[in-house]
Amino acid sequence: THLHYAAPNLTFTYFNMDDPVVGGYTPEKIALRRAMAMGFDVDTPIRVLFAGNAEVANQLLPPGSTAYDTTLPRKSLYDPAAARALLDRFGYRDRDGDGYRETPDGKPLVVVRGTLPESWYREADTLFKKNMDAIGIRMQVEQRTFSELINMTRAGKLQMFNLGYRSLQPSGFQILQSLWSKAPMGDTNASRFRRPEYDAAYEAFLRTPDGPARVALARKMTEIEQIYMPMMLHTFGVGNTLTYPWLKGFWPSAYTYTWKYLDIDTRQRNAALAKR
Repeated sequence: THLHYAAPNLTFTYFNMDDPVVGGYTPEKIALRRAMAMGFDVDTPIRVLFAGNAEVANQLLPPGSTAYDTTLPRKSLYDPAAARALLDRFGYRDRDGDGYRETPDGKPLVVVRGTLPESWYREADTLFKKNMDAIGIRMQVEQRTFSELINMTRAGKLQMFNLGYRSLQPSGFQILQSLWSKAPMGDTNASRFRRPEYDAAYEAFLRTPDGPARVALARKMTEIEQIYMPMMLHTFGVGNTLTYPWLKGFWPSAYTYTWKYLDIDTRQRNAALAKR
């Protein structure tokens, strides 16, 4: 039996909010990050890189979390035409005709994405760069080992890097904590995001029991994240398990182990093996 189920994982690209190119809270910097998010076609990596074993991340908390909002549309932000229009509106234009945009003050615009020297990441980088080329943003990649990239993240020396979190328990507070300004900057809070309204919602979330009020707080945090775009959300995880028919009592659990509920029907197993 094949069991296909939601896994409580989130992948994303963070933006360094302290970086002079992609960071900041001014309207043009917010517009740049939002345009990049709208220019990224997450459905293609899901099909090509994950072989369909992922879902579009439409909020901060993945399915299976107690505050996951089932009312939000399960689709990506992908809209390259809107991305180009947003960049035009805020002064990111191609002034020299080379196909790439300059900053509103006329300086070259180059975004740099941290990446790993592995074949999977090379394919991911190719898809990402193709999307950025389509909206006129010149993107370069900086290949390092994972430990080097993490150290650069902690030191605030990366503009962008792809990361992922796994929710270790049903509330999903670990994922939401990644944008809390009181979390360690560059470590838990890789993007160095600081907004008082997000902090207030997160701290209220911790005090609120499971239910509609907690879902509303998680939705508010997603809305704040989508406004300022410190993280470009990519995918939720999908789990796959194959079980033999003589395994009894198994059901995939995202947050705990189920060994104590398992049993083997030895007669059914032995009969099946005898037929081989």
